[in-house]
Amino acid sequence: MIFIFRHIFIEDYDLIYPSKLYPWILVVPQIFMLVFSIIYLKNLRQLFLNVKLINYFFAFLFMFFNLSFYWIYAQIVSFLNFQILYLPNISKYILGDGNFIFLNIFAICVWVPAIEEIFFRGLILKRFNEFSGKIFAVIFSSFLFCIVHGDVGLLIPVFFSSILISILFLMSKSLLPCIMLHSIQNLFVCIVATFA
Repeated sequence: MIFIFRHIFIEDYDLIYPSKLYPWILVVPQIFMLVFSIIYLKNLRQLFLNVKLINYFFAFLFMFFNLSFYWIYAQIVSFLNFQILYLPNISKYILGDGNFIFLNIFAICVWVPAIEEIFFRGLILKRFNEFSGKIFAVIFSSFLFCIVHGDVGLLIPVFFSSILISILFLMSKSLLPCIMLHSIQNLFVCIVATFA
């Protein structure tokens, strides 16, 4: 599918900066996640209603824990020289250039977090929590979440991040703080990659 997308929509100039297309190539599977979630989630709207200020406090607190974990993880992996577990280098051109920057910021910091949280927390975690319990649901949905992110160096940090977001969802019973936390984390990655 990506091959077809490249040949229909990508100009030769775009091949010079392929990273600017990366967020949009991810949109196709995300649309399937959204459709699947809408079909199987009854009362999707309820997952956006329980909005309490304390939940946003926890979202920022969990963001601090997550960033601290990423830093500690990077230090340990670097010290032990486990190169396969190094965090991946993200292109400083991930946001593209010109007006494309705003579209990529939207894709990375709004679209992707919203769809992933609806699918992994709103559908997978919620459904598995109903019949298998919280611990299994958190571990299973976090495992799927980290597998989707693909890179070996991201498996442990993304798994940890997903556990925190899953706990936040179970505490708040709302997707909004989870989407906010995920969005801020993605924005942080974009800022670090762009200015590194």
